[in-house]
Amino acid sequence: MRELVMGDAIPSAAYFGDFASSYNDEIDQLLKQFEQFGLGEMIHGSVESFYAQLANRSESSSILTRLSPEEFEHLKSKQAQHLQLLLSPGLTAQAQYERALLVGWSHEMVALSTPMLMESYHLFHNRIEEILGAVDLETQDLGRLRNALHQRVQLDMEAQIAIHARFEGKIASLLATLDEVVQRSGNLADMLRDSLCVIGAFDGIAACLFSRPDARGIMQIEGEGGREGARYAEALRSRRVPLFETQATTDAGKGPAGRAWRSGLIQINNSFAQEASMYVWRNEAAARGFRSSAAVPLLDESGQTFAILSLYSDWPGFFSTATREATLRHIQRVMSHAILNLGQTAVIPADLRSAYRQYLEDGAVEMLYQPIISLRSGKVDCLEALARLRGTDGDLVSPAAFLPAFGDAGLLRLFQLGMESVCRDVRLWREQDPHFDLRVSLNLPPDGLTQDVYRDSIFETLGRWELPASILTLEMLEAKETLDAEKRNARVAEFQRAGIRIAQDDLGSGHSSLLRMDRVPCDCVKIDQALVRGSLKRPVRALEFIYYLTQLAQGFGEPVTVEGLEDEGLMEAAAILGADYGQGYGIARPMHAQDVLAWKEAWTYPIDPEQPRTALGALAGYLLWDYKLGTFTDWPEFAAQFIKEPWLVQRYLDRSGNSDPELSMMLERTRIVALKGQKSAKYKQMRAELIQRLGATWLAKRK
Repeated sequence: MRELVMGDAIPSAAYFGDFASSYNDEIDQLLKQFEQFGLGEMIHGSVESFYAQLANRSESSSILTRLSPEEFEHLKSKQAQHLQLLLSPGLTAQAQYERALLVGWSHEMVALSTPMLMESYHLFHNRIEEILGAVDLETQDLGRLRNALHQRVQLDMEAQIAIHARFEGKIASLLATLDEVVQRSGNLADMLRDSLCVIGAFDGIAACLFSRPDARGIMQIEGEGGREGARYAEALRSRRVPLFETQATTDAGKGPAGRAWRSGLIQINNSFAQEASMYVWRNEAAARGFRSSAAVPLLDESGQTFAILSLYSDWPGFFSTATREATLRHIQRVMSHAILNLGQTAVIPADLRSAYRQYLEDGAVEMLYQPIISLRSGKVDCLEALARLRGTDGDLVSPAAFLPAFGDAGLLRLFQLGMESVCRDVRLWREQDPHFDLRVSLNLPPDGLTQDVYRDSIFETLGRWELPASILTLEMLEAKETLDAEKRNARVAEFQRAGIRIAQDDLGSGHSSLLRMDRVPCDCVKIDQALVRGSLKRPVRALEFIYYLTQLAQGFGEPVTVEGLEDEGLMEAAAILGADYGQGYGIARPMHAQDVLAWKEAWTYPIDPEQPRTALGALAGYLLWDYKLGTFTDWPEFAAQFIKEPWLVQRYLDRSGNSDPELSMMLERTRIVALKGQKSAKYKQMRAELIQRLGATWLAKRK
């Protein structure tokens, strides 16, 4: 600790020269005479009186009460030693200053404020006067000694004020570094790792933990920092002590983390030994050296807590000054905003994060392949390569589980391993089938279009496997807008010139994906499967998303792939609504490389967009008919002719043998009221009833 405190805090020789009159042979001789008057007993009495007065002052009393009886006695012993030092012959100004820096550091750690420090030195000054008043020295000698001791007290106080200023500077540096780390982070994993490293390395912080609750309200530790962070996190995960909980009905929910979660307010524990709610964690905290803690709730835009940052100090009362509470609020704002900006991911306990990273480091990555077909011809157009991790238990781990655990370095390694597997598998397919000509699409991390290492890895791997760039499609994952748009666009153009296609993944998952359609010249887009999954609750809304997003993308000249086509009805609906390509379990589940050629050979397309076999296909046909009807609003004669033409819904009924006569009657009534125009109340009612009926029919058959 001495090196930590001293650093560059020792002033120049000129500074100490101003105190030379208090550190010389003459003063040393007077102090030696002073020692003859029972100095030890006087110092002991002065220290007792000093702390008795501090105990009567509310602010200083609150600090003293955080100490155990043994610690309080130790403090008084140290104070007596320091007073003895000031009265010692042979002392130099620099030696006293260095000692005062260490004392000041301890005062800073226990949150002794500057006003409290000044008051303490005032009392200290009075105690010295009491000692001087009890000795028998010549008046002139007593005056010289008094002046010397007062100067020594002054030097002592200046050293401690210097330490306070230095610590304030460290806080400013901490916040500036944290802001920089947050701003440069491109994903949650890196942001948490680097932020907790910065906070955990701060003087006085022994550990910091980041946690979010699982479905049961139990806070799972997802990141740790500080010298004791990993050990304390392990104690929590192994349940040597309980994990924090969000509910107040258990002891584990009554501590600072639980209170912070429920209130949205920072909770400070000044003493593990004395706060009753800390008893379940007290013994483990003592083993780790923790004396105080703070629980900082991270808040969303509505002020609701979504995570807890827990900080631990090996000093009592460390967090209880106005400056440090302001520091905690700054950390709260910065980290809350950063996490919300980067996007919250699934809760992954830190030990599981570590396991996933180890799998990746060991190269336990396997690629599965899912076909993408043309919804018009039924021909297989492409294969999407999907990464999985092979765990030590032999099970495959999906990207939804492991991707949030990886930072930039992990995402790069995952991409490089995936690229290697894709090239190896394409070479093998081409050797087994000379006519194999399918592209393979591979997900590209958000930074992949601006970092040269991705470009270099792509071309190096293709070259080593002697494969043309045209076999590859890169799918851009959803991400915050890059600051280097010029480099991104130049890299897209470079890939496209080489023959690599660029696909925009997850269209509709966020406003930024829509903006990228305008700003990034992609070759195709993929509609987010989450929108398609909505068909299980509101079929018509899912089909409307498919239709409008397809029209939007095709308006930009970009063909559309619909993900999440899990059955024949969804395939049929997407084809009828004009989507170009489809992907999902209804076509094929992700498969191992050795199964691809056999599946491709056996694949037959079961869809005829002109003759729907499912109620969802019929619903898509009706929506498409309704959209077209709207174009004839100002030409009733054309509308009347259009209404007479065959509907896909009627073809669905004919193909099913008119097994639903009520639906047939509804169709006829809808046709009749359509002559009154789309805006008529009767048409709107029949439209709603027909949509509800077709949707319910599809859902019933799907179940």
